[in-house]
Order: sequence, then C-alpha cells, then structure tokens
Amino acid sequence: MSKPNKSLAGNVANLLLGMFLGYGLFLLQSLNVYVDYTAPTPSHLDMHRRWLLDDSTRTSSEQKDGPRKILLDCGANVASTVQLFRETYPEGRDYIIHSFELDERLAPYFAAYSNHVLHCPVAVASKDGNITAYAESAWKPDKGRVRGADMQWGGGAIYASDSEKKDEIHGRRFGVRNVIPMVDLSLWIQENTALEDYVIFKLDVEGAEYEILEKMLKDGTFKWIDKFYGEFHGWSPVPGWSTQRKQDLIQTLKINNITMLEWAGEHKRYQDIELLHKPDIPGNTPGVPGMVYPNCSRPPAGPGRLALTVQVGMNAKAAFKLVETIRAHPSKMPVTLFVYGDFVQLFPDLIIKWAERYTIGIREHAPFPSGHWILQNSNVMRMSLIASVQRMKEIGLTPVYYYPDALSKRVQDEAKNRGLRLIQPTTKFPPNLGTLLKEDNYYKYRDVERTPKALRILYERISTGGILSLDTDHPDSYMISAFLMDYLSENSGFELVSVQSCL
Repeated sequence: MSKPNKSLAGNVANLLLGMFLGYGLFLLQSLNVYVDYTAPTPSHLDMHRRWLLDDSTRTSSEQKDGPRKILLDCGANVASTVQLFRETYPEGRDYIIHSFELDERLAPYFAAYSNHVLHCPVAVASKDGNITAYAESAWKPDKGRVRGADMQWGGGAIYASDSEKKDEIHGRRFGVRNVIPMVDLSLWIQENTALEDYVIFKLDVEGAEYEILEKMLKDGTFKWIDKFYGEFHGWSPVPGWSTQRKQDLIQTLKINNITMLEWAGEHKRYQDIELLHKPDIPGNTPGVPGMVYPNCSRPPAGPGRLALTVQVGMNAKAAFKLVETIRAHPSKMPVTLFVYGDFVQLFPDLIIKWAERYTIGIREHAPFPSGHWILQNSNVMRMSLIASVQRMKEIGLTPVYYYPDALSKRVQDEAKNRGLRLIQPTTKFPPNLGTLLKEDNYYKYRDVERTPKALRILYERISTGGILSLDTDHPDSYMISAFLMDYLSENSGFELVSVQSCL
C-alpha cells in the first residue's frame, strides 16, 4: 500500500495558514498612528513639532539610519489624498503620510490607514498659535447648495467671508467654528524632515497657502521639498492679500523654479498621473491594447481551440481550493487567472506561486456591486486599473490581460491607455448567457446531478471552442472543475491553448 503524500498535504496546509496569518497581519497593520489634538495648549504645539515615533511603532520605510519617503498631506479632508496616493502613486505604500486637517469630525476617515500620522484638528499656517477655524455644518435634507452645488464637501477654512462668518446659509455654509492649534508649517517641515529625505508636499488649504508659501520662500524651506502638489484659491478672502499680491507670489515661485503640480483627490487625479504610469508592456505581446477578445481564433485547418480562465474573487479560501484543484489535474492545461488588485495586496506570496505556473491577468482593484463598475466615471476607472497594475508590479509582474466586470467604450478607452487587452469569455460558469442556472433546472438537485447539468450548459456555448471562465466565488466551480478538465483533455477534441494563443 502506498503511503499518503504528507509533503503535499503539509505544503497546502502551510500555505493556507500563511494566507490567513498574512490577512491577520494586514489587519494589524491597518491600525493607524493617530495623533489627537483636542485642545490648543503649548504641549500640543510641541507635539506638532516633534512627532518622532518610538522604535515599536516605526515602520520599515522609516529606518533611523536612512532617508525616508514622506508625504505631507496638508488639507487632508476625507482622506481622499491618502487613498489616491496609497492606491496609485509609485511606491506609495512605502511613504509615511502626515495628514493635517482642521475639522476633527473628519478624523474617522483616516482610521484605516497604517504608516500614517493624523494631525487633527490642526491648521497649517505661517506661524504657531491658535486660530478660529470654520467648518461645514452637518448634512440635512434642506441644507441647500454649497457654492452653487448640492454637495457635502466636508471641508473647513481659517479664512471666510463676512457673510460666511455671519451664518451658515451663505457660501460654503460654515455652521461650525472652533478655536484650534495652528502650526508654522515651514518650521515644522525643517524640524521634522531631513534634507536627504524624499518629501512630497501637497497643499490644498482654502487660501491659507499664500501666507504659508511666502514663509517657506523666506525660510528657504523648499530645499526640504522634492515635489510640490497643490491648488491656489484666488477667490479666497485672505486678509491683507489682494489679487495682485497673490499673483506676485505665484510669479515669485516661478522665478525660483518652484513648480506646483495639480492634485485633486476628490477627482481621483493628479497632474502627472499618466506620466508616472506609462504602459511598459513588451512590443511583441500578442493582441491590441483596448481590443476585446471574446473568442479563440481558429487556424484554417485543425481542431477548434479552447482557453481556460479563472475569475478569482476575494474569497481566498474558495479561490485557493479551485486553483489548487486545477493545478493538481494531470492534464496540466494552460490557464489564465484574473485577480483583483486588493487580492494581490492581501496575498502576494500566493500570486507569486501561481505565476510560476499560470498567466496572471487583472480585474479591477476591488469588486463593485453588480452593475456598478460600468457606471463609474473615467477617473475612477483609471484609478482602479492603475491600482491593479501597481499591485502586480509590486510583486514583479507586468499584467497584459484584463477581465472587466462589464464592458463599455469608457472601459475600453481606459484599458487601452494602460496597454491592456480585454478578455470577455465565450462563456463562463455560472453562465450569464444562454441557459441560466435556476432552482427548477439546477439548484434543487444534489451535486452528482448538478455536475452533468453544468457541463452540458457550458458545452452548449463552447461546442466549437472559445474562452471558458470559472468564477471562484461560485462553489460549484470547484465541484465541476476536475470533471470539466477531464472532458476538455480527453473527449472535447479541442486544442487546449493559453489566452495568448487566442489573440
């Protein structure tokens, strides 16, 4: 009697354990380094100046004996900059981010981020002290428009018009005011960053930028800054700053070769996003960027061809079961796995292992509720695809193929801009065309009866070949997988090929 393969079982068990330990570590890492400033006292100003962390909270990206990567997020709002930076900026997960926000009610938005320090409520300014900050009132059904638009912008300012200060029915509808600490940002930067650090500076502070930038120029603080993003608010009522004085400051920045790039976190964009994310797919890659491939090309003579693909969902346990079952099948047929960017981030070692055997394509950065991906605007789509590509590059893979949740011209255009080929299977399980799975024709039956029904439904759609996909989130994909591969390799007569060969 042959002995059971303990080595294989042990490897599988260890991998599963590693997956869940990795997920646990991810959750632990999400604990935010949170600095809560609740009263404008001198000790709090000292804390602004000296944020240095002890060794137990210091991350790998901020070792004491080497340069750090730092993002200064001034005017942090609802963490839109933190999200966009972490998802899309090259090596963005390696930066420690300092977010300065004057509205303490927005603090919960930052709780999920690690390697992050929140300074809230704190206003960045040209000097230390205390100041009255004006914040937007809580939403209510009859709130009215904010600067002509129906929006909850979640922002605040230290400079407001007389009418805005008077009541909450004008302009930005400031219904909340508090006295909070303000920090000399120029001095803070010099005291808390080093010249050898790589510092990205984002400034979006509703008019306070003029005094801050003037002070930074005077202090020579731009020597500490490697890249500058931001926004000017020429309309903001800043005391002592005429339109001409504001324009003169902007001109002075240009004379000093200080360039401010646009950053608009609420729009999911920044000025050099395309420059930083140029496609780098090899020129000899099969297919055309932005082209949709719903079938497998057939040679003039010879059998039909079929490519097997897998839609990997966010249920790691189900995904692991199906992919490992396919891997164990003796046919060793070529397979392409399509994964979400978030799955790659959570389980990088698993994706690296799968990539040794299979082609890895991408899905969006995360699942959207059914039917909602196709409704997103182009900036959201771009951020999602860039994030997925970025997660793959972080583990040394360059994706070429993209399996979209749904198709539209906007989806195709964004995929083309990333150099991606779109794969839309001829059929998939569970099917979305032809015979669908219902209670009376499928789900009321036991496993042994459902399996041939599922295989027959798939056969109806791929009788002449094509691209077939299994969805790991449906438990029956696992149930039918080995039987399906038996049919494909022994009885179908298809040439079993990779997706690359179909293009």
